[in-house]
Amino acid sequence: MFKWMMENNLNWSAIFHNHIDVILKEKVKEIPEIETLSDKDKVYWKNIYENNFPKQLRNTTFLMMFGHFEEMLYLLWKQYNPSNIELDKKGFGITKFKTFIKTTLKTDIGQHHAYQQISDAQKIRNSLLHIAGRVSLSKDTQALNELIARKPEMYSIHLDRVQLSYDGVLNFQKAVRSITEELLNKALVDPLIE
Repeated sequence: MFKWMMENNLNWSAIFHNHIDVILKEKVKEIPEIETLSDKDKVYWKNIYENNFPKQLRNTTFLMMFGHFEEMLYLLWKQYNPSNIELDKKGFGITKFKTFIKTTLKTDIGQHHAYQQISDAQKIRNSLLHIAGRVSLSKDTQALNELIARKPEMYSIHLDRVQLSYDGVLNFQKAVRSITEELLNKALVDPLIE
């Protein structure tokens, strides 16, 4: 049941994104036919539906998926933690669970692709939530710029704001699915984690 819930909650975020994306594209097609709008307003609304709303949709979907991941980490830690591994008190966000993840997976998470991808995504998440994605307001602008430069297929900067690509959201979803399934499968196979 837990695995079903874990997979379906993540899927619903993707379904939400895809459903709203289709609606936005249909709305763009209707704009030229709206007689009450001036040509200038039609150009404005076309830009909003083609550019601004899809960016906000990607951000919203990404943040929903990140929230899902944090909740799954908590539930996995709470339910499948026979060694009673404590949360890392110095950590924040997903880094609180670093010892639990490392112990459960029995691997160096510094080399774990999905964990590293999510760790990077946490920096993007924090920028979206705490500084509205504005790179120049980051406590560590250089690190944020370097992350974005390293992952141009996932992130970019436009007008000083972090932008997520469609592939960025998709890759993040895959990383979340991968690591949560791996954690659950490992916990179920080896419930007495040392």
